[in-house]
Amino acid sequence: MAKILLIDDEDDLREFVAIALNYHGHEVTEARSGRVITDPPEGAAAASDFDLIITDIVMPDSEGLETIVAARKSHPAGKIIAISGGNRGGDRAGVDYLQQARLLGADATLCKPFSTADLFRTVEQTLHAA
Repeated sequence: MAKILLIDDEDDLREFVAIALNYHGHEVTEARSGRVITDPPEGAAAASDFDLIITDIVMPDSEGLETIVAARKSHPAGKIIAISGGNRGGDRAGVDYLQQARLLGADATLCKPFSTADLFRTVEQTLHAA
């Protein structure tokens, strides 16, 4: 199926999503930080190695918004899904982060917590979008 880079600093969530996506036939590489994309020289090549990048937005080492911008710059045609449950700045901050992610180039977004059905649907729609 697809080669997916999954970036999230929450170990339990990242591992669960990776297992679910692997079970559905995808090849998943896990990362705890967007630095795999943002830090040259490896980062510039890393985005093009994947069919899809799924990145959390709120992370301590490298914000997901930075990751999206770097991935777009190095691999403009790549597919990106942004995920967030962040609550900085108010009750709906996670949604605001996701709106910002769309503006910066994310193809799709998911608000945490999300169901595996929502995850699978979003991944398939994003991978098959023109």
